[in-house]
Amino acid sequence: MKRTVVLIISLSLCLSASAQGLRFEEVQADVRRAADWFAGYRYTAPAAQPEAPSGFKPFNISTYARHGARLYSKEALYDNMHKVMTRASKAGQLTPLGQELLERSEAVYHMVRGRAYDLTSYGQQQHRAVAARILKSWKPVFKGRKTIVARSTQTNRTILSMTSALDEYRRQAPKLKIYFDASAADMGALNPTSKYNPRAQERDWSRAFEADTARWNPAFRKLLKENYKPEEFFRRFFTDPSIVLPVFKDYITAERMFYFYFAFSETLGPEESLMYMLTPKEAYGMWECENFRMYSCCGATPLYHGRNWALEEALVRDFLKYWDEDIAGGDVAARLRFGHDYKISGSLVLLGAEDWSYCASDPGKVKDGYDFGHMPMASTLLFALFRNGKGEVLVRCTLDEVPQHFPIPCYNDTRGRQWPDYYRWEDFRSHCEARLALADHILETT
Repeated sequence: MKRTVVLIISLSLCLSASAQGLRFEEVQADVRRAADWFAGYRYTAPAAQPEAPSGFKPFNISTYARHGARLYSKEALYDNMHKVMTRASKAGQLTPLGQELLERSEAVYHMVRGRAYDLTSYGQQQHRAVAARILKSWKPVFKGRKTIVARSTQTNRTILSMTSALDEYRRQAPKLKIYFDASAADMGALNPTSKYNPRAQERDWSRAFEADTARWNPAFRKLLKENYKPEEFFRRFFTDPSIVLPVFKDYITAERMFYFYFAFSETLGPEESLMYMLTPKEAYGMWECENFRMYSCCGATPLYHGRNWALEEALVRDFLKYWDEDIAGGDVAARLRFGHDYKISGSLVLLGAEDWSYCASDPGKVKDGYDFGHMPMASTLLFALFRNGKGEVLVRCTLDEVPQHFPIPCYNDTRGRQWPDYYRWEDFRSHCEARLALADHILETT
């Protein structure tokens, strides 16, 4: 019976198939698009308050933001790149492109050495910029209420992201009352796929999803072999491709590490990007592999029967708890949460957001409907509450200022005009409760 229920849930979750994948043509036009996840959101318009239905004014915002741009998670990447490039230089085995890579790499080696996982100065700038845009776009919220409550997971990069943002709030609005914290007490809600969440088992922790023993790993390895052409790739940088083997254990690992090195150069700022050294075909193939890996960890993959995103119920319940409080009254204008990318993707899947419920059992089709670049460094999920004179409340959700849509009837005003980005609070809350009930069932039966 249990297996039947799980199968029914899995099949129902795979019915939604909106597409938001990255197309090869986009990478052909700009190869940096294959590193969007490592960069930051590219705002194309000035910050501005959205048009709202007549009579409604925003009174509260609630966010969950990914940390800003940070360096690669393992120190060995930067040391190994330094080692292989300088060794090839001494052996006279660098091509002109390899010589260019050496010079660009050595120029920043002092900036990255010893700083694995650290937030970069560019990452700090990103969160200052997000804070400035929020202040400009949501002025009415801060006129009516004066308190900001900020919370962060307990990592260096998220705490520094939070303090960078709060510095900007203080600079622009010194009269605001700001409270902030980074406590283990909040980790279960802000990072539900961790040991701090009592509903998460060890197999659910992020490290388990990323391990070589993960269910998605065989398909991932197969995809690497299909998309990577190491010897052809390395001949563009070295006269003898085998020079990478004493440093990296095999060719495919070496090429994957080069992709990470190029992609993470984005975290130092656009001017430091090395992505131009990849051909569009190489960049897209490498992106496809890592995109499949991220989808398998925090997307609507059928591999885990929804368990990987159902755990985000702790975060969604945290939102609901404080929405209830802030709708009832008080002085809180904004509740800011700082954490990690998995939570953004997983929460949107849990809430059934359009474009995030794409389900693909074929690894080769994941790229058609899922792009992990939609949650770049400093990506910010924002919920805004609006109220009119009658006490009616509306909800609007954006991800990096792009409206997110849910399978709920949108708000219709008295003139019959539809507002597709706005939902009645009662409808949205009922939707959240229904999705949370599904998440509970998944966690209890898988």
